[in-house]
Amino acid sequence: MTVLASPENATCGGNRPHYNLSNMAKQVEHFDDDDLSEILRLAVRKQDSTTTDLRNRLLAVADELGISHEAIAEAELEYRQQTSQREELALYAKETKNGLKIHLGVFGIINVFLVGINLLTLHEDKEIWFPYAFLGWGIAVAIHAFVAMRKVDWDDEEFQKWRRERAAKRAEVGQ
Repeated sequence: MTVLASPENATCGGNRPHYNLSNMAKQVEHFDDDDLSEILRLAVRKQDSTTTDLRNRLLAVADELGISHEAIAEAELEYRQQTSQREELALYAKETKNGLKIHLGVFGIINVFLVGINLLTLHEDKEIWFPYAFLGWGIAVAIHAFVAMRKVDWDDEEFQKWRRERAAKRAEVGQ
């Protein structure tokens, strides 16, 4: 990958480097779409612009590239939907993993308690029974871990069930 801010492209005059734009333009052909998107994103961040300014510049660039404003609006809607879906999937994964952490904590605390009871009563009944409880519950925890750590996509049945339940809770609170 080509780096725009390489030593041959920049000379330091004061605090800011000056870039040789002709050399940089020749090197742009080595970038893919993701590289260019990231460079533009970083450049926009460095600008002190309002949302309106940025939108006007986006539409101006679209005009230069022959992209209709309707196509930009559709792409923006698609981007917002994809972002919303990624955020919702991340929230689901976080909640699922938090549920697993709680389950592991309860599993650990209760099993320590069961081991203690078994060891305290060992002289009376002379039987070690705590491994059975540990193993039985451990299988359930292992299944929970497998389910919580799996990769979930938008069409996953459990995820969609979680979304419906979450929407119902929000509607209930909103009433």
